[in-house]
Amino acid sequence: MRVMNIPPFPRKIEIPDLENFFRTRLSTTVVMWPEQALPLLCFMCFPNDEAARDDLLRTLWSWQDASQRPAAPDKLGRIQADWLKVADILHLYCDLVGGRHQERRGGPSIGKAITLASAKAKNWGTRKSKLWELWTAYKDVAHLVTAASLVRKEVRNRYSASPPGPLGLNPTQFVPFQMAMLMPDLVLAVAMEFERYGLRSEARPEPAFDLDTLWRIPANINVVPFPPPIRKLGPQDLVVLNERRAGTRGRAKAKTQ
Repeated sequence: MRVMNIPPFPRKIEIPDLENFFRTRLSTTVVMWPEQALPLLCFMCFPNDEAARDDLLRTLWSWQDASQRPAAPDKLGRIQADWLKVADILHLYCDLVGGRHQERRGGPSIGKAITLASAKAKNWGTRKSKLWELWTAYKDVAHLVTAASLVRKEVRNRYSASPPGPLGLNPTQFVPFQMAMLMPDLVLAVAMEFERYGLRSEARPEPAFDLDTLWRIPANINVVPFPPPIRKLGPQDLVVLNERRAGTRGRAKAKTQ
């Protein structure tokens, strides 16, 4: 079992009021919790490359000390685009679990979530083979990147007309990286619930995550979990699931083991 090396917050954090929380955090460019935010981002970017995580951590700490912020790390745009696709997969899996779908056909699975994500997507890079590749690359931090992506979506929806504070960004410029940097406590609070969903096994024989390689959130992180929305699948989603071929289901099972 792997646990992320992220220190606990110095006090217990509970977030009952998202509106006030968002406006407070987006009204400043100061990173309130760098000791938690920076290592969190490193795990999200490079879950299986310790040397790359260490290098990125040094870069991020240099941002804290620099009077003028250096350029963003290489390939950050592509990494975040990959995060959004992985987030679609895990959130759809949680929707399947929450709605108790496909119980007579083996229960929820990552394979079924990928089938749905591919069917619903309209952009490049969303064929099932590509989504399996991205899931394999980021599955051990999927709960984290899904939480950051969901927070980013919520911020964009709330402030589509008038973003608060001095960031000076159009809402479309809010990205998951910023959300984890400015709101690591909220991202971790939401990720704790996604981690719980991914580790549940009562809905299917095997959990969504690999129990040996998943980067777990430290039990003493000192954050109260914040439940994400579990969405209702539409009629077309159910048609897609019911039309999955037996061969596809078998291949999906093999990939999740």
